[in-house]
Order: sequence, then C-alpha cells, then structure tokens
Amino acid sequence: MENLEKIIVDDTENIRIDQYLSEYYEDISRSKLSKMIKDKAVLVNGKSVKPSFIVSEDDLIEINLKYLELKELEAENLDIEVIYEDEDIAIINKPFGIISHPTNQIRTNTVVNFLLSKYSNLPSLYGHDRVGIVHRLDKDTSGLMIIALNENSMFKLKDMFKNRKIIKKYRAIVLGKMPETEGTIEGYISRSTRNRKLMMLSDSGKYSLTTYELKEYNEGFSYIELNLHTGRTHQIRVHLSSISHPILGDRDYNTSKSKFNVQRQLLQAFYLEFHHPVSGELMKFEIDPYPEFKKYYDLIFKGEEWKEESK
Repeated sequence: MENLEKIIVDDTENIRIDQYLSEYYEDISRSKLSKMIKDKAVLVNGKSVKPSFIVSEDDLIEINLKYLELKELEAENLDIEVIYEDEDIAIINKPFGIISHPTNQIRTNTVVNFLLSKYSNLPSLYGHDRVGIVHRLDKDTSGLMIIALNENSMFKLKDMFKNRKIIKKYRAIVLGKMPETEGTIEGYISRSTRNRKLMMLSDSGKYSLTTYELKEYNEGFSYIELNLHTGRTHQIRVHLSSISHPILGDRDYNTSKSKFNVQRQLLQAFYLEFHHPVSGELMKFEIDPYPEFKKYYDLIFKGEEWKEESK
C-alpha cells in the first residue's frame, strides 16, 4: 500500500484490532474502521487480518491514509513552556485546554502541532500524528510531559514507561475526606458504554493502578498527591470518581454540586523523576501549582469558606 500511516502497537492487553484502532482514532467509528480492515486497507505485519484479530505489543499496523481522509498537520507556535531540552528529550508544561496529539477531527492546537514548529526529525514510532509523544495528558489536565526527540530516546522511554521506571506525580483537590492517609486504587479501564468519550472501570479492558497520599483535609475536601503507575485514559479521574471522591471541577466524572465555581478540574501533573534514557543521569522536575489551583487551595484549606460547604 502507498501513503501509509505506520503504527507500532504499544501497551495492549488482549484487544481486537478494530477496538485498538477505535481507541487510537478516538473520533472515527469502530464500524468504519472494521470496514477498512475488511477492505484490506489495514495490514498487520504486512498481512490482511479480520476485525477480530487480536493485536500484540510491537505489531506493525499499516493503514492506507486515503481511507482516513486526514487533514495534513501544520506547525503552530503555541504558548507552551519548555522546561528542559537536550539532544534526546524535552520536558514541557502542557497548558489546560490543549490535547496531546491530533485526532481525526482535531488537527490544530495540539502538543504535536507545537513540536512540529520547534523540532525537526521527530520520531514517529506510534504514528504520524504522535511524533515525539511517549505519554499523554488529558486535554483538561495541565502539567509535565516528556517528549522524545529521536528514535533512540523514544524506544528507551517506551521501555521505561512499560517497566514503571518513570515516577509521575499529580496533585488534586477532591470532594470529601479520603478514607486513608495512603491508599491504592486499581481495576480495569475500558471505554464507557454510555458515552464513548468517557472511560469507566469494568471487568475487562486495561489494568490500571494509582496510589495516593493524603496531604491535607477538612470535612468537605482533601488535597492529595497521586502516583500514576499505569497511564490509562482518564485514569486518575475515573479512579477517584469510583471511590466517591471526584476531582473538584471535573465536569465529566463529578456529578456533585459545589458552591465553588471552578472553571477547570483541579488536577495537575507536577512532578517527574527518571534516569535520562541516554546518559543515565537522574532527572527530577517539579512545577508550582497553577494560579487557579492555588486560589482554591487557599480558599478551601486556609480560609473559612469550606465550613459552610461541608454543612
């Protein structure tokens, strides 16, 4: 096939190829992708397969791009802070409201558009639309992301994420007092059967593990720090909602009403720790709470406003 999108399968557990591609291309229907597979517009390791084919890690998927009708990506000089960079990696502070990589419909205002404006010869191990991307943050989650600037660092970072050698910490303000000072939340995450844009805990899907530490609390709210051991879509938001402590400001997974008119979810990826994929040097990065997070932290834990809220 000519004009191909090439994708190396990463981090999958017993998933059909039509399901895998529907999660990869979030806004292309599974039925359309199944038809493409049946029409042999999709190959796995050079061979045509059925939609029920189970993909394995490191499988090479090749897709005829004319079937996807994707708009060409353009470089954009977005307002994204680069915390650190060298020849192999960059660390950025992704703002709220920007997605990590393009989708079928959203082709602008993504981290990838920004990377294309700043770096050349970015690695495309996980597909043309995900150059440099080795892990993601949700659109409504801001904070630190590691960017691979060449194939060598991308392969090594992939293994480091797989073997949980990268420490990723988040801070959040959630409703209610957490049941323990330290805790673990785990389960299988799959796409919601009610709303395809959301995720849920289920009996199948991808295994997920989050640990948390309670830092501060009152009767109405808790300030916690979380360690993400796996990187599933919406993982922290789904996990906290599942134990009835949703994130304040999360409009997808928090159905509780609050007098605080929070415009964005109070969740931030604030800390990274890992050994450099090439030099082996220990790297640590930490950022301060963004202004709105600090505003509500001060209101809730340093002011008197929470008392009426918790009555």
